Amino acid sequence: MDQQLKEQLFPSEFILDYIKEDAGHQRFLTYTLFRFLSFSGSQDTTLPSQLKENLSCSFLPEDFSILEEYLQADYYFSPSLAADTYEALYLYASIYLAADAHNGKTAYLDELISRYAPSVAGLSAFDTSIDFFRLIQTGADFYAALYLATVRDTEMLPALLPLFTTAYQEEYHFTCEDYILFDFMDEYFEEKHCKRHTSFLEMIDTLVAATLNYYNTDFGTLLEHEISQNLSGTASRFAGTKRFASVQLPAIANTDSACRMLAELFRYAAIYELRNNLFDFHLDEDNLITLDNWKENLRWHYVQYANVYEMALDSFYATMLARTLLKQQFAQNLASI
Repeated sequence: MDQQLKEQLFPSEFILDYIKEDAGHQRFLTYTLFRFLSFSGSQDTTLPSQLKENLSCSFLPEDFSILEEYLQADYYFSPSLAADTYEALYLYASIYLAADAHNGKTAYLDELISRYAPSVAGLSAFDTSIDFFRLIQTGADFYAALYLATVRDTEMLPALLPLFTTAYQEEYHFTCEDYILFDFMDEYFEEKHCKRHTSFLEMIDTLVAATLNYYNTDFGTLLEHEISQNLSGTASRFAGTKRFASVQLPAIANTDSACRMLAELFRYAAIYELRNNLFDFHLDEDNLITLDNWKENLRWHYVQYANVYEMALDSFYATMLARTLLKQQFAQNLASI
C-alpha cells in the first residue's frame, strides 16, 4: 500500500493530538481494544463466553445504553459494527476493559494479549529500533501493540506512531471515520482543527439555517411532521424498498434528543455540501473563501439546499434504523453466550 494512503488511513499526527485530552485518550484505547478483540474473536469462537466469565460488567440487554453513549459521543473512533458478528459485544467489553486499564487493573487484559498476540506480549517497552514488520503479523498483533505502546510508552508515541503507520495494512481496518473530511477543511482554510474554530462553526450553522429557511421549517417541525408521521414506513425516500418490505422506523421516545441528533446531522450534511462546492465559491482565481471573509464573500447560491436537507434526513432515518438493528444484534450476542 502506498505510504501516503497509509498516512490517511492511519494518521499518526491526528492521533497524537486526539489523545492529549483524557476523554480522547480513553476513547482511543476503547477503540483499539475493540479492534483487538474483533480480530482475536475471528480466530477463537470461545472469546465471547470468556469475556462474560471474566469481566465484572452485567451483560444485560439494557446495557445497550452504554454502547449508545459511546457511539454518540464523537464521529471519530465510532466503528461501523458488522452484522451477524459479536462486534457489538466486543465494543461493550472494550469499554469496560479500557476503564480497567485506566485504573491500573490489567491482569485479564494482559492474559488476553498473551494468548492472542504473543509476539508483542513479552515486550516490556517499545523503541524505534523494533522491526514492526517482523513483530506485527496479524490484526490482533497490530492493535495489541498499539494499546501497549499507548499505555506504556506515552512519551515515545511521537516516534512510534509513524512506525505503526508504516506497518499498517488495509485489512487492519483502522478508521477515524471522518478524519479525511476534516483534514480537507483544515488544509483548505489553513487552520489547524478548523472545526474547533468559532468562525468555521458559525459558517456551518449559517448554512444549516439557510437550508431550514429555504424549506420554511425547523428541527421541531421536521420531527413532528416530516418524521413522526412517517414512522409507519411511508417515507417517500424509502419508496424503493417497498418492493421487498415496508421500512418502519422506531417510535421517537425523546423529542429533545431527537432534535439534537437532527441538528448534528444537518451540520454534518452542511460540511459535506460545503466540501463538494468549496472551489466554486471563489470570487476570482486568486481570492479564496477564508474563515475571515466568508460572511462578506461566500455566495450561498452555489449551495444546493436540497443536498443538505436530503442527506440530513436520510442520515436520521438510517441512524434510527441502524440503532434498532444494533440493539437487536447486542441482545442476540448476549443470548448466545
